[in-house]
Order: sequence, then structure tokens, then C-alpha cells
Amino acid sequence: MKDTYPDSTIPAHCLVPPGEQPEYTHSDDPRVDDWSSTGWALSDAQVEAGHGDAVALVHAESGRSYSYREVADLSTRLAEGLVHRGVQTGDRIAFRGPNVPELIIGMLAAWKAGAVVVPTPVQSRPDELRFFVEDTGARLLVVVGGSEIIAGAAEAVAGTDVEEVLVFRETPVEDPSHRDLRSLRQEPDAEAVSLPRTPSDGVAVIWHTGGTTGQPKGCYHTHRRFLLGGYALAEVTGAGPGQRWAAAAPAGHALGFIYHTNFTLLHGATAVLIEEFRDPRRIVEAINDYEINVFTAITATWVRMADVLDERSMELPSLHRAYAMWQSASATDVRRRWLERGLELINNYGSTAFATWPLTPRHGEVFPPGSLGRALPGYEVRVVRQTEGRVEPIESGPGQMAVRGLTGLTYWNRPELQRRDVIDGWSLCDDLIEFDDTGNATYLGRTDYLISTAGYKVAPTEVELTLGDHPAVREVAVVGAPDPLRQEIVVAFVSVQDGATADDALASELQSFVRDRLSPYKYPRQIHFVPELPRDAVGKIRGKVLKTWASGAGDAAPMPTMEGPTSTPDHLEGTR
Repeated sequence: MKDTYPDSTIPAHCLVPPGEQPEYTHSDDPRVDDWSSTGWALSDAQVEAGHGDAVALVHAESGRSYSYREVADLSTRLAEGLVHRGVQTGDRIAFRGPNVPELIIGMLAAWKAGAVVVPTPVQSRPDELRFFVEDTGARLLVVVGGSEIIAGAAEAVAGTDVEEVLVFRETPVEDPSHRDLRSLRQEPDAEAVSLPRTPSDGVAVIWHTGGTTGQPKGCYHTHRRFLLGGYALAEVTGAGPGQRWAAAAPAGHALGFIYHTNFTLLHGATAVLIEEFRDPRRIVEAINDYEINVFTAITATWVRMADVLDERSMELPSLHRAYAMWQSASATDVRRRWLERGLELINNYGSTAFATWPLTPRHGEVFPPGSLGRALPGYEVRVVRQTEGRVEPIESGPGQMAVRGLTGLTYWNRPELQRRDVIDGWSLCDDLIEFDDTGNATYLGRTDYLISTAGYKVAPTEVELTLGDHPAVREVAVVGAPDPLRQEIVVAFVSVQDGATADDALASELQSFVRDRLSPYKYPRQIHFVPELPRDAVGKIRGKVLKTWASGAGDAAPMPTMEGPTSTPDHLEGTR
């Protein structure tokens, strides 16, 4: 099954032709037809289903909330303003703003106007913002928030295709270079407009990878794919009316974007947006204040939340589902702390390529600790190897992850990457996995981080799991570093538990700890103690930064140090 793209303002060369698209699985879901619009499905459809008075969006800090009926009405009025402004089907509209309900409402309005939503990270610098709007050919930039977020927006888009910066905020717009989005339908000469019908094969969203392994790359999804991915996830999570979901993730990034749209609003649940999601105290308060049921955050955030709860002797009685995305293999201690509180930290795998979590542990099922779970309904996940431009399945053992399902990888204007990463209809991921006898997947690290040392292959996750069992280790990440004798050596970056002393004696102890449990060539020849592991805006460990630290190259992101030595020499003689 392939997508066909309707006529729009999108240049044809930016889209993937049928022959190079993934081989999508067929869906008979009656909720998605040839004219399904994401903007309508996330608002008006919920009103028609009887959820109009239910709360759709809440701002945790202020308590400001919108019902589904209010979201539907306001997004429709804003959409009419965009159409009156001249927005056409396929026009790209970039969005910049924090985790506030108005950002989501503005995006729904763009969809209803037939436009393509381009979320951008709120923390991006002017040059980065310029890249996002230039790469997508955005026609408008909508900015939501205070003056510190609005500042520099006009300068960032100067000389690009962006014709205007529109502002959506509660207070009046004072900068003459900006215009209030809500004023578009309030002009005296404004004529009645009709919103366009949106084909479900029309492009709905273009977002970019985090850029941790190079310049960000754009991926896009149609309305059909975006909605089907959300419906598939709900079959596993059980998302629905009456539930309250929140995430420690920015709405301008793919995870926060899908979490506050097709993971929640699509199913009539309430999305609680936490603007200060990096503050564990604010998170704990929000979960209790709004009786949040399902919460998602990186492992490091769960650690800090547990610390806050211990300090305040608090519990979180409303919380019954806890997703710890991209769990470190060494996160055994934090999992134990939350199990003592009656919560299993559930790992999950998602990416910009799929607009959902194609691997997710089933709620209510028993699964191995830290497992990625099994494939969603409508998806097939395999372990494969590439041979002469073909994909061959590996029946047992580790290998590259390949996915085929309701969604898949479609690069925006990157045909060379599309041909590289979609083969035989499978979307290939830069990740190593292995399935156990129950069909649950284990994450083994990135394919490009597999370490070649003295003729052997070492999966970083295996060493991380072992080091994570040591009582002094709080969190660890392992990478390879160049070595003239061994090609690469195993290098571990370790943050220690409170009370542990990060010194040469502990480094030596950790090396022996690994060597006693794994093959000798797998022990870390170097151990660096750091206060915390480097992470990107949504919490992924920045492997590229670690590899730079390990190799000693560059000074753009210097390695933080702790008291005492930060590394140890290779002192275990006779090992390979």
C-alpha cells in the first residue's frame, strides 16, 4: 500500500515517490477515510462523540484549561483567519512555543486550514530556527508565549520564505513586525471563508531528527499515517476519555508533539501540559494537582522525581502508568526505587520515522525489566542484516532493527537518504535489538556505536548492564574510542550514587567487576566519572558527545569533571 499526494503548494521533489516509500500495511480502520483531517479528529470529532464538555488541554502552571468544544471552536476561528490570510493547502506553517495549550490549538487551526505543521524546538537559536523554516519552505511562523520567546523571531526568518510572524498570546502584540493571529478574522473587510476539505493523503507534519548524529533531517507524515499510528498505540495503552496524560517533553519535539495530540486528544483524554517540565518538583506538584494517570519522562527525570518524593515523604496516588523512554541499560537502581512505590518503569521505542511507538510493552502483561516490548498491532518488527542492497531476516541473535507497518520513514527532500534507509519496503533503524523467547525486544544500542576491539565486537549495552549492577553506579553509558593497537577500546562514562567516591580505586573496582562477569576484552579500558550524562532537549543520551569526549577531540562540549581523577589507565595486564 502506497500514499498518493494530492495537489498542493508542496514541491513534488520534496516528497517520496511511491516506488521509494515504505510498504505500508493495510488498515480497515473506519475512523480514517480519504478525507480524514487531523485537526478535525482531535477536536470536532471528540465533540461529536459526546466529549465536548470534557477538558482537552490544561496548562499545569496557571490552571488555564480548554474543553474539547472550546478547542474545536477556537481552532476553527483561527483556521478561518489563516485561510482569509491566504493560506493554501500544503503551505507550511512553523510553530515555536513552550508547553502551553495555545500552541496545540494553533496547530489544530493550521491543519483545519489545509496547512502543514512544522514544530520547532523552543530552545533553538536564531540560526537553528532559520534552518527549520528554510528546509521546509515555511510561509508563516506562529510564535506562542512571552517576549523572551518572541524575541529574535523576525530576525531569524529575515530573507526566508516566511512572509509574516504571527503571535498567539493573551497580552497585546506590541512589536510592529509581529501580528496577532487572532486578529485575522476581526478585520472590518474580512469576508466569510470556507475551510478546505483535507485529503488524508495530504502531508500533515514535517519534523526533524534531534541532530545528535549530524544536521537535523526532516521527516514527514500524512494525516492518514499520523492518525493510524495514534489509533494503533491506543490499542496497547488503552488511552481514552477520563484519563489524564502528561510528559516531560517539549511540544516542539516529535515526542512531545505526538504525546499532546494523537496519543491523547485523538482518544478523548486530557493532555496536561507542563511548561516547566525540567523541574522535578514542578512535575510532582502537577501530577498531584491534576491527578495525572499516565506520565512519560526520561530515566534521569524519574530519578530526580524519586529524590523529591523522598525529601517530601510524598506519594503519587493517581499515577498508575509510568513510561521511561530510552531507558539506559544501567537503570536498574531507578527501576527498583519505583517498583518499591508500586510502579513499573515501562521502556518504549519511538522515533520521528513512525509518529508512534512501534515497540511498546503491553499494559497488564509481564515483560522483562527494561524490555521494549512487542510490536504494535499493524506493525511488524524484525532483526535483519543488509546484504548486497537486500534485507535478510536474522532468526535469532542481535541485529539491525527493521520496521514495516501503518507508518514508516519518509524523508523530506532527502532522496539519497530515502534510498539508503528504506529497502525492500522496510524502514531501517540505526538501532540494534534482539528478541527473547517471548517475542519481547531488548535494545542493544545504535548500529554505529558497536565497538570493534582487538578483532571482537562489543555491544555497549552489555557492558552498561553489567556496570549498572554495581551498587556505586547510578547511571552509565559506554562508547568506543580510537586506539592504535586495538582499533577501538571500550570507554565508560559513569555517574555515581550519592555517597560513593569517584576515584581511581572505584574505577579499578568497576573494571574488575566487569572483567569477572564478561569476556576480558569487554571490560572498559577507561572509566570517566561525570556528574551526569549529556542529553539532548528531550533526554536522549548524546552518544556523539560521549564519543568526542572519549576520543579527546574538539572542545565545543568539554567533559564535566568531578572531584578526584576522572579516568584510569589500562592497568589490568594480561587481558585482551
